[in-house]
Amino acid sequence: MTYGFFPYVSLTTTKEQIPVQIEPAAPAQLDTLHTDPKWQTDWSSEYLADPTIDKFAVTTEDGEMIALGAYQVQDRKTHVIIIYAESAPHSNPTMHLLEDRKYYGIGQLLIAFGIKYSIDNGCLGVVVFEAKTDELASHYERDFHAIRIPSLGEGLKRYMLADEPAWKMLSNYLKEVSE
Repeated sequence: MTYGFFPYVSLTTTKEQIPVQIEPAAPAQLDTLHTDPKWQTDWSSEYLADPTIDKFAVTTEDGEMIALGAYQVQDRKTHVIIIYAESAPHSNPTMHLLEDRKYYGIGQLLIAFGIKYSIDNGCLGVVVFEAKTDELASHYERDFHAIRIPSLGEGLKRYMLADEPAWKMLSNYLKEVSE
């Protein structure tokens, strides 16, 4: 059996699954983030310009950009760090009430893509990411079974997904394909 990665998000109003594409972010896409409605992260920053950081855009079939993710293979290909994962302003839970968002499931999708990216880069599906808020930290532990690991600095809580919890998350986006 062969499986393929079929990413999707869900409409908040109808719960309908909307297929999306995840592709390397084009400079023109990143240039649009400085106009209203503005995104929270400066995706053209010097830090994110590091050539070892890969940026990906999540778009609907009609070209609507709904999220961005930044990923970096760490050290000796031990894991992938998810540097940033951000929903478009219309679906960002820190900018809207949960029921007012256009799409949901974006964060889980960006983490699942990070797991796929980790596998594709020889890192066995291991991903590391940080929680920006205590609510997110609780969500990662409760819903994703992420394991808290030591942080490099103060403040943010760092998590790892690997093995069975990583596979479980990734499998939400896998479908059998004919060869």
